[in-house]
Amino acid sequence: MIRLDHIALWTDKRDELLSVIAEAAHVGIMDGYAPGGTLAARGVRFANGPFLDVHQVGAPSPDGGRPFHRLVGLNGDIDQLERQVAAAGLRAKAARRDEAADPHLEAPWDLLSFRKGQGLASQLFVIAYHPGAPTLPDFESPLYDPAGPGAGPAVISRVWLPETDLEAAQAVLATLGAESLGPVTSRLPPYEGMAFDLGPTRLVLSEPWGSPLALRLDIEADSEEPRMLTPLPEVMLTFNEAP
Repeated sequence: MIRLDHIALWTDKRDELLSVIAEAAHVGIMDGYAPGGTLAARGVRFANGPFLDVHQVGAPSPDGGRPFHRLVGLNGDIDQLERQVAAAGLRAKAARRDEAADPHLEAPWDLLSFRKGQGLASQLFVIAYHPGAPTLPDFESPLYDPAGPGAGPAVISRVWLPETDLEAAQAVLATLGAESLGPVTSRLPPYEGMAFDLGPTRLVLSEPWGSPLALRLDIEADSEEPRMLTPLPEVMLTFNEAP
């Protein structure tokens, strides 16, 4: 079964974004990827398993443009999925730990990445872990431990993504083996979409709203009242089904 593993984000507002999430969801922030001992990523792991892996990138460009990118990481059988996507005509490349020149100096996982220009597929990747495998200190963090505890009691219940070609995007998820759960509605933008089962949470495809890279995260947390926050122009957070 394909499952949501984590969402990787690249932004110049890493700490500001995580601070908003931590305060609203009552969760702790964990340090993540630290190449050569220099901290590059921090994140939050939710109680139901998925986590956010947020990487700090450069400052805004002179014309005012802000750096932002996102990828949705799924967990599944790399070998099986590589065959499935190839049969469907999707271009993908696997990077396996045991094929590296020195696996002891690699990350403790395998990755299946999709080539650019393939719609939703190019916004996804698949990860398969090697628990306990030796690795560089760069990756040694509870944030990257699939058996590790969450940073608090909050859970991430739905992830919304905008798609201009909903039919093609749904076909990608079907190829990966995600079960369709049918239409869903919301009182907040984008108001309606098509939900798919990704194990601990649901992925909702919708008509575009805001930025082409927009991301909405529905979080269930021990908050005093429902609310909606937009810590970045591309990121919407709803807590406890905000009205």
